[in-house]
Amino acid sequence: AAHMLPPIESVSNVAFAVNGLDLDVTFALAADGVPTAGYDTIERGYRTDGVTRTTIVDSLTLADNGGGNYTIKVLGGAAEAANDNRYLFRVAAGADSETSVYLYGDFPASPVEDLAISAEACNACHGKEGIDVHGGYFAAEDGGEPCLTCHGVGGVARLVDVAHGYHSGIRTWRDPITETGVTYPTYMPNCKVCHAEDAQLAAANQMTVGVDNCFSCHGSIEIASSTPPEDPTWDFSGNLDFHLTLDTETADCLACHTLAGARLVVTEFHNGLSTGNSNLIWNGADAAVEEGKRFTWQIDSIVDDETNLAISWTATYDDIPVDPCNATVSADNPVFHVPRGGSGGTFSMLRSYAQGDDFILGQSEGEDAAPGQPESINLDTVNTVCDGLVATTTIPVDEDVDATVGRVAIQGKPGVVSPASPTSLLRVRVPTPTFDWVLGTNNPAVARRNVVDTSKCLGCHVGSLYQHGGNRVDNVDVCMLCHNAASNEKNVRVGMGVDASEAYDGKVGETFELKTMLHRVHSSTYDWDPLPDDRNTPDVVENVKYNPPYLVYRNRGVYAFANDPSVLPNWTAGEDCVHSSGRVGRRVAGADPTIDDSCQPHNFEAPTYPRSLNECAACHTADFMVIPDQTKSMASTTDAGSTVWENKLDDTLQGAATTACVTCHADGASKGHAYQNGWTPQVFPDGRQTIIDAVN
Repeated sequence: AAHMLPPIESVSNVAFAVNGLDLDVTFALAADGVPTAGYDTIERGYRTDGVTRTTIVDSLTLADNGGGNYTIKVLGGAAEAANDNRYLFRVAAGADSETSVYLYGDFPASPVEDLAISAEACNACHGKEGIDVHGGYFAAEDGGEPCLTCHGVGGVARLVDVAHGYHSGIRTWRDPITETGVTYPTYMPNCKVCHAEDAQLAAANQMTVGVDNCFSCHGSIEIASSTPPEDPTWDFSGNLDFHLTLDTETADCLACHTLAGARLVVTEFHNGLSTGNSNLIWNGADAAVEEGKRFTWQIDSIVDDETNLAISWTATYDDIPVDPCNATVSADNPVFHVPRGGSGGTFSMLRSYAQGDDFILGQSEGEDAAPGQPESINLDTVNTVCDGLVATTTIPVDEDVDATVGRVAIQGKPGVVSPASPTSLLRVRVPTPTFDWVLGTNNPAVARRNVVDTSKCLGCHVGSLYQHGGNRVDNVDVCMLCHNAASNEKNVRVGMGVDASEAYDGKVGETFELKTMLHRVHSSTYDWDPLPDDRNTPDVVENVKYNPPYLVYRNRGVYAFANDPSVLPNWTAGEDCVHSSGRVGRRVAGADPTIDDSCQPHNFEAPTYPRSLNECAACHTADFMVIPDQTKSMASTTDAGSTVWENKLDDTLQGAATTACVTCHADGASKGHAYQNGWTPQVFPDGRQTIIDAVN
């Protein structure tokens, strides 16, 4: 009840009819799918002929016809009946109501250019509540069409400028909504994210060079030219000085870019760009994602004789079974774990074990030991053999595991022939397969509780969903093997020589379990107490209640998420340094400078989450358990205890229900309330088993 969303309006059956001197606009309005009454106020009204937008709100009346049906009368509107126009209205339930919705319609026909984006593409990130700008929601089913009323050819700023500029974070129009734009969760050159349909993508791929087009994302020649791509057909770098002398407002790019040998359309610039972790932009799409859609990959069975695990797995490409041990890539024959020199990928088997319903009993040990982390075994031609298009990987069992259920996952990416070159290999994004089994048997385990839908994550994070090294791909079931309730990076801080008094967040360590990490990251810049005029200025930090920063130390960088770097003590104090790997970084505050890993890149992000935080269904399944069952959902490690990281009995634990709440409501008062009505984080005699026994 506390997280209930405001009603989500939808508009249908918009129709126009001349009525004497006036124009009647009828429509049906529903809230949460139910026809709704009580909308009695017209807050905005516009008409555009595709060039000029006219404000007409003073000539409008609104009538409630009952049953969710309404009529807007445009007084004197019949005079425009012969001209193609688009009309946009905002109606509300009361003059001071927060419940309002925009609706639009064309009469007698559309005067604006075709919009090459779909509503479904917008909603994949922005959700079913639609886009909340300009004082009210735009109905989700309308996508970007209403925007063209103002942001058309003759509008205050073209929609292409606003959408590209806003999502890329480049200042491209006179009065941007924010100084820096938004943190876009995928890659701007992947045009297919928004231009999702084939015809839409084809239109986007024909965008030609010009300040009005290129600068909508790049902002200026300086930014567009900062990292010229290697292209043997066009010596871009040799012309860099020339480009920088051009006037970014008036440059006639087509004067040169129509000449023979010059690149003209956007694909000629973007094709071949890498988004990291082997992803490749090709013809406006992420080739690693598109090729990945052609695969299936699954673990079929496990034979556990209590000495070895024999794990059988198969794959298909274009619905045709393929050989997982194939060593030579070709058009119809991908490769999997077989090494291919520098272009090959290392495949490995990841495994962990469940306490309660969570896979927190990872068996990492020795130098690789870390709180809650699983063990990994590389695949090779000895432990993995193929017979009849079925691969079987045989690895020893972990000994002395106090668990009933285990999970394995195959880390790695299949390889195909790259569209960029017939002699190159492209590693593609196929969801990492997992399999749960009952230890000591050949039986699959009962499915774990269903909490998060990976496809919802991929709605925003297209080709960018959390991919350490590129070998763990697009499946929350593998993510939770490392990002579990027992995870904590105290071992990294200790390894650098950093204690709580020196840490950027004042903690001995931080968990990176999924519910903590995802709730904290997505809520890290959420304004809990917005000023009335603060809706469109999220960069305002005065008199705004933000969550405290979320910060994770890793041996490949320190990652901070907050509204502003100033909330992190000593964040910029360290000296520049170079790690022995050649990686450039900054000395971690308080760390021992003689320790190589105390030199780390410092990564700061101020995420801009595009939906309401209380819309739990944005990520969660419809039937997930809101208040976690503490016999299944394990308590979170806030302090991993001694440096014997395999030992979980000295962990300081915070209850699963408390964690679910205070990771969004992360202020001190909310935590105090949760602790007072539950229990304060503490060490228990038998660790999490003490909690399980108490619940039972």
